[in-house]
Amino acid sequence: MKQPTKHKRYHMFTPDGTKVIKKFPLDHEPPQPWQRGTGPHKPETRKFIVDNLMKHVKGKAKSPEQRAKMSAAQKGVPKSEEHKKNISLAHKRRRQAKRERIQEAYRIAEEIGRDFYAQRLDQRSQHINNA
Repeated sequence: MKQPTKHKRYHMFTPDGTKVIKKFPLDHEPPQPWQRGTGPHKPETRKFIVDNLMKHVKGKAKSPEQRAKMSAAQKGVPKSEEHKKNISLAHKRRRQAKRERIQEAYRIAEEIGRDFYAQRLDQRSQHINNA
């Protein structure tokens, strides 16, 4: 397990626009213009981070332990009325899309079945006529 650090990182921007990151002891609060954290990333650094996350994290299955932790973190969190409405609308959209996919599958199956049985009847009638 990682050991706790004995410092906090702060950042500030110099008048020429460069970012300075410095460590301060835990019991020390630096004066203005220092701000807690390492500050915003440069656009190219941000792109690099996002690309790597997409490559290594996106699409990977979560373990049951991870899923349980994520579920527990969301339990008991109140949702706004707008959020509840949006959840409801999304659910309705998904149900409608699923209904349309099922109807399309039945329509395709009916067409294939009709063609298949028509061919079978043609073969059967030819067989009877040749006999």
